Amino acid sequence: MSSTGWLIRCLPGLSIIGLLILAECALEILQGLWLGANSPTKLITGHSPVVAQVIFISWGLFLHMLATFFPIRLSWRVWKAAGEILRANTVNRPAKTLYQQQQDSDDESTEQKGLMKSHQLRDRAPIEPDVVHSIIIPSYKEDIQVLEDTLKVLASHQSASEHYDVCLAMEERDPNAKTVATKLIAMFGERFRDMQFTLHPSSIEGEAPGKSSNVGWAAQRFLEKYSDRTNWEHVLLTVMDSDTHLLSTYFDIITRRHIENVLEDDSLDMTLYMPPIIFDRNAHEVPRFVRVADLMWCGAGLSCFQTTPRIDTVAIPTSVYTLTLPVVDLVKGWDTGPEAIGEDMHMMLKSYFLMNGKLNIECVASPASHCNVASSRKGIWGYFDGLKARYQQALRHMWGCLDTGFAIRQWSQLGSSQRVNNLCYDSQANISLGAKFSFFRVQIEDGNKLTLRNIDLLTRIFEAHFLPAHLFIILITSSIYTAITPVSSISYWMQLSLNVMSYQRTFGFVTMLFYFYFCYEKYHKVCVDIRVAELKKSGLYRDFEDQVSRRNPCSPLTWLDYVIFPASGLVYGGLPLLHAAFSHFWSVDLNYKVSAKPKRLLVEEVVHMEEGRL
Repeated sequence: MSSTGWLIRCLPGLSIIGLLILAECALEILQGLWLGANSPTKLITGHSPVVAQVIFISWGLFLHMLATFFPIRLSWRVWKAAGEILRANTVNRPAKTLYQQQQDSDDESTEQKGLMKSHQLRDRAPIEPDVVHSIIIPSYKEDIQVLEDTLKVLASHQSASEHYDVCLAMEERDPNAKTVATKLIAMFGERFRDMQFTLHPSSIEGEAPGKSSNVGWAAQRFLEKYSDRTNWEHVLLTVMDSDTHLLSTYFDIITRRHIENVLEDDSLDMTLYMPPIIFDRNAHEVPRFVRVADLMWCGAGLSCFQTTPRIDTVAIPTSVYTLTLPVVDLVKGWDTGPEAIGEDMHMMLKSYFLMNGKLNIECVASPASHCNVASSRKGIWGYFDGLKARYQQALRHMWGCLDTGFAIRQWSQLGSSQRVNNLCYDSQANISLGAKFSFFRVQIEDGNKLTLRNIDLLTRIFEAHFLPAHLFIILITSSIYTAITPVSSISYWMQLSLNVMSYQRTFGFVTMLFYFYFCYEKYHKVCVDIRVAELKKSGLYRDFEDQVSRRNPCSPLTWLDYVIFPASGLVYGGLPLLHAAFSHFWSVDLNYKVSAKPKRLLVEEVVHMEEGRL
């Protein structure tokens, strides 16, 4: 690797070192600790801040401004998201597609006015053009019960037998993979349009184990399967975690939006669809710090949620997202090296920049249900195992700060002719689709680096990969500084700035309390109620009754969640980010471990090895 490539890769870690050096130049903490309060000093005496202090103060105020604005933005987005999800999954639905309007121009029923109930929409959902939902479920040594539950929910959807093509993306490294996949296909195969499994080889040179390489292998099978289909631009590829439970409305909405996007200008649907997430299945059974960490992880995604489709929407998918198969082909699929451990975020960034920032991103008002990381052990050791498992998951998430360097490299190449020339469709099997690809290439040739959307995206990356660690360092160094430095030696402007930062942190804490109590609790209740209603309608509620985690906002124990979020954010946000950022100085490889999932009652005849051992 070149020195420039290494510097870009290690930018988060180098920024942390730079901030520590700045803090020492501005505050002289080490000099004060080693030489004592009476040591001669030139930087902290007097009543006017020096240059290092001005930079330190300015950077600290900027970070605190971002941290103060975040809970305000989060509260507004989550409040709106709860209302939009309730509206989309109960009474009001999106307006009819252009295709339906053309077919039913004389129909003046209430359906045309967008007042259909959810079951009426599913009964009348557009079936022309024939939309196929290819669903990839990556798995590595997952408990068979987790996969069975996920498939049960998918199979209960009304359109599953006609439109869902499910692929279990298994790993060759898993000795039970083929047995598990075969058994599940025997159980559910007839309930989907099609169902298959893939075994991702473990010996491909240059690949790293993980979700991205596994999904990339499975996606290639779908490309081979549908490349000769005359209207394969209507194949929507959804990637979801093995424990994800999706509502039927997710596929209803993206089907509707896909048809509208295609018919609006007779072009390809270059859109990434993504749902918000919710941890609502076993949150009542995991350690409080784990639960709060996942509440904040959920909030990180919700902070970008847009209730209405906008061309300038910037949002980062988490666990679940959908792309059309032509988009997957256009960007050459998923990256498979160790730099792609960011998985969902990495694929979004790759698609976004390869399309010169023209990728549409639409948030779908249908929440994806997830499990919290959990230990199978009981008692006190199970408690600590749960905390450890959540840290390992957080480290894997923060290892994705490699995407900072990836985004910078891709951003610097926006609009280049070489990038556009690589975007081509060279198959002779579908001439009309090739023409649409050519048209789209023209549309993306004018890539511009300095757009508001690009700035917004880079800001979101900064919030994810820099802000937690930098805030932590500012807080720790300023606290040590005020503790060891006599008040008379602190300049007026330095003291004033530190006080302002303290007020900002207090305001941010109070705003987060407001968010948890008034916004998140509403969102959580809406999501749980909608999922329970669909489970009851499909007859699955008794099977999943133990996987419903409700919250009581009036309980003092719930209030404890609100209070400890700063500590949980440090343990599962700031520390893993520091751990990952400094590790990248010498390696990009991470010992990939699958997050532990809660285990329910064991299925009869536990899965055995292919050798015949029960």
